[in-house]
Amino acid sequence: MKHLILSREYPPAPYPAGGIGTYVRTITELLAETGETVHVIGQRWEGADRAVEVRGGGRLVIHRVASGDPDGTDGEALGLLDTHLPAQWFAWRAGRLAETLIEREGIDVIEGQDWEAPLYYLLLRRALGLGPERRPPCIVHLHSPTEFIFRANDWELDRPDYLPLKRAEEYVIGAADAHLCPSRFLARQAAAHYGLPGDSIQVIPLPLGVPSVHERPSEVWRRGTVCYVGRLEPRKGVLEWVEAVVSVARDYRDVEFELIGADLPYTDGVSVRQVAVARIPEALRHRFRFRGPLERHEIARHLAAARAAVVPSRWENFPNTCVEAMASGVPVIASPNGGMPEMVTDGETGWIAATATPAGLAAALRRALETPPHVLASMGRAAAQTIRRLCDNRSVVAAHMECRARVARQGAQRSLCLPPNLPWTLSRPATPPAPRRPGAGSGIAVIVTSMADGDALADALTSIASQTLMPVAVALVVEDPIPPAALPAVEWARARGWIVASIRERDRATAANAGVAAVRRTGAAPFAWVFMEDCDRLGPGATAAYAATFAHRVDVGLVSSWVRYRDRDRELDAAFCPAFPYQWLSNGVAPVYAVRDEPLREAGPLRGDMYPGFDRWDFANAVMAAGWPAVTYPALLAERATGARGVAALPGTARMLQRLLARFPQLVAWDAEALVLLRATTAPARRDGVGGPRAAPGPTMVAVLRRPLREQLALARRAMLQPRRTAAWLWSRLTDNARETR
Repeated sequence: MKHLILSREYPPAPYPAGGIGTYVRTITELLAETGETVHVIGQRWEGADRAVEVRGGGRLVIHRVASGDPDGTDGEALGLLDTHLPAQWFAWRAGRLAETLIEREGIDVIEGQDWEAPLYYLLLRRALGLGPERRPPCIVHLHSPTEFIFRANDWELDRPDYLPLKRAEEYVIGAADAHLCPSRFLARQAAAHYGLPGDSIQVIPLPLGVPSVHERPSEVWRRGTVCYVGRLEPRKGVLEWVEAVVSVARDYRDVEFELIGADLPYTDGVSVRQVAVARIPEALRHRFRFRGPLERHEIARHLAAARAAVVPSRWENFPNTCVEAMASGVPVIASPNGGMPEMVTDGETGWIAATATPAGLAAALRRALETPPHVLASMGRAAAQTIRRLCDNRSVVAAHMECRARVARQGAQRSLCLPPNLPWTLSRPATPPAPRRPGAGSGIAVIVTSMADGDALADALTSIASQTLMPVAVALVVEDPIPPAALPAVEWARARGWIVASIRERDRATAANAGVAAVRRTGAAPFAWVFMEDCDRLGPGATAAYAATFAHRVDVGLVSSWVRYRDRDRELDAAFCPAFPYQWLSNGVAPVYAVRDEPLREAGPLRGDMYPGFDRWDFANAVMAAGWPAVTYPALLAERATGARGVAALPGTARMLQRLLARFPQLVAWDAEALVLLRATTAPARRDGVGGPRAAPGPTMVAVLRRPLREQLALARRAMLQPRRTAAWLWSRLTDNARETR
């Protein structure tokens, strides 16, 4: 078989590789040693500057893509590097290289991790009919989803990269043909959280690699250290561990505690190590050794001097640090929150804490320190034997081969489709509507609205005339009377036989509806419509891309795309596919978009009493609510030359948001719990009476988030039974610090 694995963390990486990088390096080498051909795509940088490297007699081929421009980096990758999710440049370039390798090398199966979603663009392009005809199945390896990591770290959810990471990972997990996971712990969590089929996740432990085995003298078992290895990160339980040690250390005066790993920020200007040290009394600080990041051989030396290791994580998958510690021959103190209990047997190969709290860890530490030296030595030998059986390289590779061969035989299935969270979230208690089927019609019509002075209109019309697939009809709707600045462009359009209509209302939604009516009066029956304004420009292949997407995906009702804004610091907007519940918070549809004729008839016309920008948002919601998925075509098909992306928080914005939510109260009610949580990730709540009117009576979002989970669930159930009241409450909260619409 021929395997392909995508991972920006493949070492040497430009940042310290964690468990993902260690796994990818080990499994690729082991597969190659068994005679398999393995291609891996990693990041090219100054520490690994070769585009291609061949090892293992040609069985392991390492390809690297760069974020800079050493080899003609495409403009899309450079634009993606300047978005709120810079890491998606790798998904773009690695995905395009993967498409080449699929054709050239005959790849049989593809793997990518969940973290940073390196398979996103490969899977999205595949679902839209792009890329090679050969489509090997894709496996997502569940390591550490962003959503779980942020929660366990208590990181602020309003970081600009959080929602993009979460959405990209949700997409690839939902679209994967199969899933791998090293621990049953995470497999259960992921299956429940992402609504994955029960047989979708294959649990295979991490491979052992080349373990460092140490024979410890009796003095180590009597007086050795207790060693923590891993990043100094809140979710790793470092702070709880320090508190546990402080509560125990005075009773065991001969024990020293080592912490090995890179320090991470805790809050602005304060690191995790600084917080940890502050919690250690001055009299005990000399017994803590913070070693910082070390090379593998140095870590092995410190483990050799330890009587016990510790993995105190708040949340964990199947940590390599636990595997390596046990393989070295030392028992492990571990929290119950992860795959550690699948490795460690309490009282035989280590000690499982009752909880991951300081009290729970302190009790487990006491048990470890009370264990006689000869018993510790026996437990260490048992730990090494246990982990070597569980993570035996040959057994793990055999399980991988069986899984990959089975997935290859089954072929691509889910990855050929859009994932089920478009447009319906998996949390909805109702069955989504049956997919609609498109009717008759031919060609694409373009509607251009010009409600300004018309100076930019000529460029907009020229971009339409430059399409590789010409529209069957073009309707230009302008003000009545026509502004003098727009007259030359209007006459140019008439000379081409395009429809020109004029209206007295200075309202773009009304103008768009008038354009549709004008085209239909001619007897034309387009199967899709493109809506744009006079400040927009279509790329030469825009209408062809829209048409090809609708032809390939008969279930899709609306196609958006990447768009460039010439008057913004971040020029490229590479949005993800619009999906509820995110769509309630901000519009995921670009200013230029195409809609199939059937959903236009079902969801239209555009509501003319909405602010500019809100009319498009409202219409996109209506299309998706009718059961038509909306997708974002992954290419730059349009450009907005001037003007704001949407409407800022102006007087009346709250009323627009209210109208958006009130149109579909039952759908909003179904998403009530998700919306409360999501709103907390986008902006802090405005204080009552500051910057606007007081919020409506009722609990604030922060208050809801602080309630026990059972109370949150009860509120969600009540919300579903009172949809209109829920919508009113949500719009009042969503208007707090209202941000720009798209």
